[in-house]
Amino acid sequence: VAAASPASAPLPKIWHIDAKHKDFRVAVKGDVFHAEWVTLPAQAVKQGAFIRTTCRRSGTKWVGTSNVHQEFADPKAPAGKDIKKMCLLTVRFEVDSITPEKITYHSEVMRDFDYAKCQVLKTAWEQFAWVPKK
Repeated sequence: VAAASPASAPLPKIWHIDAKHKDFRVAVKGDVFHAEWVTLPAQAVKQGAFIRTTCRRSGTKWVGTSNVHQEFADPKAPAGKDIKKMCLLTVRFEVDSITPEKITYHSEVMRDFDYAKCQVLKTAWEQFAWVPKK
């Protein structure tokens, strides 16, 4: 499926994904797609959290990575203890299509994670969509 040319119509600046309750600022300049998480909780901002995505045009889609710096919970923490630490991860990210009404993409998601080392052990690809923020 050929991706729409974002130059054909102006794109909204802020996009939303319901499943994650996050908003992203999106910009497409030439053959480069950028997205950055803009609705970070105050505590996450203090800790330097971010999600930044950069992709380059490759044929009919954009291919790149998302750099994720955020808190992850210790899955082995005792009940009632909320133990977390900041981790920096990079996952593959591909934008399939862009229109003024929807951005479709797929990204690696974690299936297995070594909390102690902040290391992704296993991933899988999942499909997502952003819609303009209302």
